[in-house]
Amino acid sequence: MDTLYFFSGLFYLIGILAILVIIGFLITWLVGKSSKSLTIKKVGKRGSAITGIVLVVSFLLGGVTQAGYNQIVTKRNELFANYASKYESLYLKTASKAEDIGNAEQKDWSDAIDDSDSEDDFDPDKTITDSMDDNADDIDDVTTNMHKIKTYVDGMKNNETDSHSFKKYQKSYTELKKLTNLVTSPSGSYNSFTDKFGDYDTSTATAYEDF
Repeated sequence: MDTLYFFSGLFYLIGILAILVIIGFLITWLVGKSSKSLTIKKVGKRGSAITGIVLVVSFLLGGVTQAGYNQIVTKRNELFANYASKYESLYLKTASKAEDIGNAEQKDWSDAIDDSDSEDDFDPDKTITDSMDDNADDIDDVTTNMHKIKTYVDGMKNNETDSHSFKKYQKSYTELKKLTNLVTSPSGSYNSFTDKFGDYDTSTATAYEDF
């Protein structure tokens, strides 16, 4: 696409230069005609004819390449809009489901701590494993959705134009990945998980509002 844009501009530039040159040859032809100089008149006439051909061809090629460029831009805009629409829809569903998983894991973790008689009696690894097993279907859904979202992200990146940029979606994608990575693979202590979950959940929601 960039190549078409470059050549379109180049052909139009040649056409503009050809206009300036043809004006010079026309002046030469008029000078030759008024001075009765056949040589000058002939140079002006031939130069005007040759430059005229260059002028027509350059603007014709410029128009063709510009049309090709516009067609590609239009197609990319359509593809970007399609990917963006799918991204926004699935983003909200995935963030909501990740929030539900995180809340469930947080509750399971808290309940296990409350039910334990002592720190030695509490097994965080087993608690996390059991909670993930209980939420296995939702975790699988989130993982599948993130694969789809990555496809939409790549689609937007590959079809960026001056009218559509992926930049405003980048932050939201980064924040969503933090949240989904945390709830699909929880680790650390209960307090660290709770703090991160709260931060990522909020930042994911804020990022959605931004775009």
